[in-house]
Amino acid sequence: MPSRSKKDYREENAQLKKRIKELEKALSFSRLETEARDLLITRAEECFDIPIRKKSRAK
Repeated sequence: MPSRSKKDYREENAQLKKRIKELEKALSFSRLETEARDLLITRAEECFDIPIRKKSRAK
C-alpha cells in the first residue's frame, strides 16, 4: 500500500472543506425555507381563521 504524500492530504482536506461549506449553505437554505413555510401557514391561519396545521394527539 503506497504512502500518501502531504500534497494528497492537502488536496483531500481542501475538498472536504469545500464540501462542508456546500452542506452548510444547503442547511442554511433549508432552515430559511422552513421558516418561510411556517410563516406562510401562520399568516394563512390568521387571515382565513382556519386551522391548517395538523394537531398531534397522544394516544
